[in-house]
Amino acid sequence: MKKLLLPLLILSSTVLFAQSTQVQLSFQRDYPDVRDVRWDQNNDQWHANYRDAQNRNMDIYYDNFGNRRATHTEWNRRDVPQNVDNRINRRYHTNGDYRVERIERPSYRPLFQIRVGTRSPVYMDERARRRRYHD
Repeated sequence: MKKLLLPLLILSSTVLFAQSTQVQLSFQRDYPDVRDVRWDQNNDQWHANYRDAQNRNMDIYYDNFGNRRATHTEWNRRDVPQNVDNRINRRYHTNGDYRVERIERPSYRPLFQIRVGTRSPVYMDERARRRRYHD
């Protein structure tokens, strides 16, 4: 039994290393100037987290093959399109008290993830239309 476990352990760590190498190379290609990155893996996705030059929190998600799946950028409410801000304030009576992330995905239009208090997030496109999104 021990003879079987050791080769399986070595094989699984080799596959994991090879996949993370491809993800690392893709990340370096996409974000060549970023140095201080924290990585973790969850649900067959690699997650990179860092602070950008404007000190915004950045979360980038890659699949095991190094394909970027999504970028979540902490967004300043002042930069949210006016129609999105108006709809959030009207609908949730927030007076501008909400958190925003901009989500960018290849082949899709950007979305805004809106968090008001402890409620579940709401997703909207740039035209303030509600959209479905699953992380």
